[in-house]
Amino acid sequence: MKALALSPNEVRLLSQALGEPGWLLEKRLQALEAFVRLPYPTQKDEAWRYTDLGRAPLEAPLEHPQGRRLSRDELPKAVRARLEKTDAAAFLVFLGPDLVYAEVPEELKAKGVLFTDLKTALGAYPERVENALFQALGFEDKFSAQNAALFTHGAFLYVPAGVEVEKPLGVFKVLERGKVASVGRSLLVLQDNAQATYIEEYLSDDLEPTLHLSATEMLLRPGARLRHAHVQTLGDGVYHLHKQKALLERDSALNDLVATFGGRLSRAEVASELLGPGAESEMLGLYFAHGEQHFDHYTLQHHVAHHTRSDLLYKGAVKDRAHAVYSGLIRLEPKAQKTDAYQANRNLILSREARVDSIPQLEIAANDVRCTHGSTTAPVDELQLFYLQSRGLSRNLAQELLVKAHLADVLTRIPLEALRHHLEAVIEEKVRL
Repeated sequence: MKALALSPNEVRLLSQALGEPGWLLEKRLQALEAFVRLPYPTQKDEAWRYTDLGRAPLEAPLEHPQGRRLSRDELPKAVRARLEKTDAAAFLVFLGPDLVYAEVPEELKAKGVLFTDLKTALGAYPERVENALFQALGFEDKFSAQNAALFTHGAFLYVPAGVEVEKPLGVFKVLERGKVASVGRSLLVLQDNAQATYIEEYLSDDLEPTLHLSATEMLLRPGARLRHAHVQTLGDGVYHLHKQKALLERDSALNDLVATFGGRLSRAEVASELLGPGAESEMLGLYFAHGEQHFDHYTLQHHVAHHTRSDLLYKGAVKDRAHAVYSGLIRLEPKAQKTDAYQANRNLILSREARVDSIPQLEIAANDVRCTHGSTTAPVDELQLFYLQSRGLSRNLAQELLVKAHLADVLTRIPLEALRHHLEAVIEEKVRL
């Protein structure tokens, strides 16, 4: 697989154009060195055994910011429709690499909440960014290094100690151009006993082959509580490679959702590092693939400290000739005694040509723990379909009801009503395609 050709001078020019401080340029150059040294993953690598990147536009040219700003009425129609139904207290809208629109109420700013783009945060609050960036996601693999070396945009959230943000904060990222590489990175920092809800949505029309690299770092200080959602409804032609990691300190809690519906190929790597006693992580996943789509989810529940808890439930459906992959690992370190960890993956196959590969795994180095995992993959029940059709429902409507029933376990665990209704509408549309 041919590597993207990059030089240190190109990285310097990018950093200079973005007006970044010297310490960040040094980090970018370190990431570039790692990117050049590390190979692209192939199907010979265990974690990528079922995903072929041979058609991904890995050498697409980087998309650079243009400094655009738009009014709310000028935003893409899909975004305006989402904003009309969202209950977010504040939101940012990125069109490609440009932050084109933002609404952040003064009452949030008065509480010390920082919610803006990374470029602005680097200029206005440099110490907040420098003390947190790259803590959760470094340069450990090819795509992490590429993201760190080349990211052009992203969101920044900082919630001070003891502050509770009651309503969700939303970020919308719209891809508008094909044949480019769009590289974004977001950083979320919640100080002691802070609380917030953060929803990031990625959407686009169908595009010519496009590479989208995204990364999200979450730092939860002692007692912090974060509800996070990553919702992807990108168009055909997009190759979406997403990495996120949360570092959970003592008594902190993360409720995470990854919902994957779009793109030609989508790979999401989601990790929770439970570093302090009492830390808890709930990891939810929803996916529905159709046509030739290929979805790959990799999860890591890494228990480092004692008395920690994680609960994972990923559920999906596939139809036509789509392929879904789930690979999850629960890893317990020797000091992770009294751990309670659960992992489940459930899949529904709606056609003979569709395929699912599910690989749940345990790696336990502690002896006083409770860890369970499981996986099921099954075709749609023809008797259930027949029963519903005998009551006057069409086959498509009957299948829609069965899919919604299959995914209901995850949907009912999402307390955000506006987001849940949006996901239900996306699922209904996918069933009817």
